[in-house]
Amino acid sequence: QAGAGTPAMLSSRRLWVVLAATASLLCASAASNPRRGIPGFVSAAGTGLGLRSSERSAACATAWRPGASRGTGRSGGCAVGLQMVVDQAKVDTLVKKVQEAGAARGKGSSKLAKALKKASGAPTFGIEFVRSEAEPHKVEQASLALRRGKASMILVDTTVDEHGVEDLEKFVKEQSTAKGNFPGPASVVWRGNIKTVEDVARASAAGADAVAISMTVAGEAAGELIKAALVLGIEPLAEVQDKDEVTLAVESGAKLINVRFESTAVESFKAFASVSLRKEIPDDCVAIATVAGRQGGPEIQFAGQMLTAKYNTVVFSNMLNDCTNEMNERYVCYVLSLMLSKKSQKLKINEAKGSKEVYTAPAGWGDSSTHV
Repeated sequence: QAGAGTPAMLSSRRLWVVLAATASLLCASAASNPRRGIPGFVSAAGTGLGLRSSERSAACATAWRPGASRGTGRSGGCAVGLQMVVDQAKVDTLVKKVQEAGAARGKGSSKLAKALKKASGAPTFGIEFVRSEAEPHKVEQASLALRRGKASMILVDTTVDEHGVEDLEKFVKEQSTAKGNFPGPASVVWRGNIKTVEDVARASAAGADAVAISMTVAGEAAGELIKAALVLGIEPLAEVQDKDEVTLAVESGAKLINVRFESTAVESFKAFASVSLRKEIPDDCVAIATVAGRQGGPEIQFAGQMLTAKYNTVVFSNMLNDCTNEMNERYVCYVLSLMLSKKSQKLKINEAKGSKEVYTAPAGWGDSSTHV
């Protein structure tokens, strides 16, 4: 029933379209000026098939990450594995702690869960940092900008090159300087190819508040990895792509459920699938949706659809990939300010109250013409 809806719903949809158009103009303006441009920004990926990819390397080999360039520090642009930046002796001690715990499940921390799922129902947002070049980045400056922009969590991809883990440690160190202040520290999430208990221990040793565990990549070991994170006192953020993975993640003790499709499908199709999967996430968990960042505006509209579907948090993936140009940080903070606007939130609530059907596929659903 596309096109149907109450006046309030139509007003809300128009608002998201207007906000998206505004951001698109801003991004286009910056991209047209090489001195003020947004490095790495390109048009969204074309039409693709399917929602799943069994290995994250498959996503690296495609145009899945808009704007991602192949830096000299990585092999073919794909993950090169976890690095030995953190203290190995500490990692070994943490692995031993998990082994000694046996079948017992640790309580873990709930710091991030509480930060993402507000009692007021207000939405929260996460920003993913994926470095695009193997060169020094002004991570501390970006970390400060994201905190001031009110990002609730920062996901750091540690797999892109040899500097990934170092970037995460810098984010952790800078965020720790905000303890006791307002705004307080944003939680830092280790996002890498987590496949073993030692990988989880390395994330804990690096100071991460949480570790992202892809249920697809981890396979049968996913439950064990979630338990290991809980034993070590960090929060497991389970990345899921279907109902079965949601069930396994919840049964294993994960409270942070992140719907994230490793796919080259168009964003409108992934948005539709994300909305469909929302009902499978229990109410006592934090429902997190993923929207590809750096689309030049459409990410705002898709994020609005996720909030209307009652996701607690939206993560903008690949939203920041260059900390050497402050225009990137300004664009990220601009998008955050639009999404956190009280006016936008009011219209979203009215739409949800005005109709039982909280989502209608956008015009051009499944067609790449809906993207910049």
